[in-house]
Amino acid sequence: MDNELKSNNDIKTKIVKLSAILNLPKGTEAFISDIHGNDDKYLNIIRSGAGNVSRKVEEVFNGRLTKLNQRKLVCLIYYPEEVLAQIHEQITDPDEAKQWSMDTINSVLEVVRYVSSKYPRHIIDKALDTDLYEITKKLVFGDLMAPDKQQYYREMIKTVVNLKMNDEFIISICHAIQKLAIERIHIIGDVYDRGRHPEAIIKHLSESWQNFDFEWGNHDILWMGSLAGSKLCMLNLIRICARYHNLKLLENVYGIDLTSIIKFATHAYVPMSNFEPRVNFAGMTDDEKNVDNCVQQAAAIMQFKLEGQAIKRRPEFDMNDRLLLDKVNLDKKSITIGEKTYQIKHGCFQTVNPASPYQITHSEQTVIIDLINQFTHSTQLNEHMWFMLDHGSMYLKHNGNLLFHGCIPVDKQGNFLPLHVDGQSYAGRSLCDYSEYILKDGLRHPTTGDCYNSDFIWYLWEGKNSPLFGKDKMTTFERYFIDESELQTEHLNPFFELCNEEWFADKLMKEFNLNSRGHIINGHTPEFTDSPVKANKKIVVVNGLSEINSRDRNIGGYALLFDSYGMRLETLRAFRSRQESIEEMSDVVLDKQIVEHSAERRTVKDTDYGQNIKKQIERLAEELK
Repeated sequence: MDNELKSNNDIKTKIVKLSAILNLPKGTEAFISDIHGNDDKYLNIIRSGAGNVSRKVEEVFNGRLTKLNQRKLVCLIYYPEEVLAQIHEQITDPDEAKQWSMDTINSVLEVVRYVSSKYPRHIIDKALDTDLYEITKKLVFGDLMAPDKQQYYREMIKTVVNLKMNDEFIISICHAIQKLAIERIHIIGDVYDRGRHPEAIIKHLSESWQNFDFEWGNHDILWMGSLAGSKLCMLNLIRICARYHNLKLLENVYGIDLTSIIKFATHAYVPMSNFEPRVNFAGMTDDEKNVDNCVQQAAAIMQFKLEGQAIKRRPEFDMNDRLLLDKVNLDKKSITIGEKTYQIKHGCFQTVNPASPYQITHSEQTVIIDLINQFTHSTQLNEHMWFMLDHGSMYLKHNGNLLFHGCIPVDKQGNFLPLHVDGQSYAGRSLCDYSEYILKDGLRHPTTGDCYNSDFIWYLWEGKNSPLFGKDKMTTFERYFIDESELQTEHLNPFFELCNEEWFADKLMKEFNLNSRGHIINGHTPEFTDSPVKANKKIVVVNGLSEINSRDRNIGGYALLFDSYGMRLETLRAFRSRQESIEEMSDVVLDKQIVEHSAERRTVKDTDYGQNIKKQIERLAEELK
């Protein structure tokens, strides 16, 4: 009987705790996209809570700290290690240094208590440093204003400083603030390509964050497809790495020995101006530039050859307009497309056989086999791509909102464009579901042969009806070789124009079985020319870490925050460097725009998490009967 009573009390206790959580304010979600390997930019956004930290500091200290001192505190929270190092250089008097530490500990404790006030205890516990947990929990959860305990807490802080634990403690609290300023991070595509350290972003999420998801981008697909054995994805990936002086990422992080392609490329090709790397890092040597240039040429020509083979294998892809190598004239200095002949600019077709232009040479085949075997067996690449697979999807329905990276292909009237495969048609949501199925199947059953999965994953990268691409074609060949803007133009899918229409937003939400009161949150945006808030505030574009607005070099993209009061779009300050951000104490946000404001504060019970809690409560209540 006692055991039964104890069991019932345990169940009731769980119900009480879960019911209380339902009435806490909804946590803050942050939406960012298009990181492209820029780890410092990414961390600048995350450390700042996409601007949420500075807002919280202002709310806590408005009228108590000057704006300058608020900025100093915010900068400390963003970059505690670097700022503390500066403080130690500036404050040399021991007593003054101790006082500064005690004042700072009190300030960061106020902030962490404020940002943690809407979370249940178990979430706060995960954000706190385990090594300092016993001290931290007393100072975070204790009532520092209680008259009987004020001296107790003051002595605790004083002892932390006397034992020279102050730096470690301040850093741990600042990191906790960063984690608690955002409950969930949504990364709406393109972690990879261009930037130098995508692996640092994966590492940060796997080691330092509790709650996040990926909506895969077209550039992520190249890396996932390479692991699945797609030689076309791999060659595109290598070409882009060479274009952005990023081959060391493959060698140093993913253990890919590039000797075979470097030897082949530097033997078969000579540097050309149209293959110059797109970046010019300080310290780049001429030899490095030449290697990038030649590898880019070799990868591009092999890519064009294999693309031709895939297009002929898969007529359902409807990509015959991308068959261009067979249009190159015998002089290899001109190309005839339709009835018009164009001059080729700096051609590099020495390995192309005019009689069989899509045939891979023996030397190229040796390089391709060597590389694809390394990609599919790279331990680190396996780990990182499966991490993205396990935590990601083509799209996500979360808290009434629809998240995806690219587009839902449509015609000019907004009808979903079908892709016909093996007698089946896929359009709208079913196209996204089918794409996700093939991608997962490809990673679960990798093969280096010319299989359908590999071809389809490559199609997701540049096919005109791909939900991740959003254009009629990818004019890589034309941009390299033909100096004619009419041929280099890539026309956007009508999706991007229709995103300005409210009826179209409603149609998309209906297609994904969501209420029209929700929002569509989109990344990618291949050509950004107008407002990121569209369709009467139902569609929001968060191309967040690319500096996409060439009209204003101070703007570095956009991020979206969704908290218990509603949604606001943050216009991000262009990020130059971590050092500059610290020196200028510049905030991450330039401007804010309210997308939605709720008169009544949302609580956990209004979220997907709340629905799961309600189901738990129902199951527990059944056990009491």
